Amino acid sequence: MAALAIAALIGWGCVIGATEVVESLRSGVLNNRKGPDILAAEQPVLYWALISFYTAATLSAAGLALLVTAIAVRDLIRAQGADQ
Repeated sequence: MAALAIAALIGWGCVIGATEVVESLRSGVLNNRKGPDILAAEQPVLYWALISFYTAATLSAAGLALLVTAIAVRDLIRAQGADQ
């Protein structure tokens, strides 16, 4: 059950990250909370490098969440089978 909770937390972070990436792609502005925003028109190389990095990180985290979920479900099924 703890693994499912961890997978849900990772999944929630993926949803937030994906929302930020989609919003940045729609607006053309990467919202930098600790400094000046990065505009696609002013700094295209930096903008696309960071968007690519954020997208790869979000997809990697989503894969991790799916892996943890699959392991947790497998273990729960095995534990249920052992009880019978």
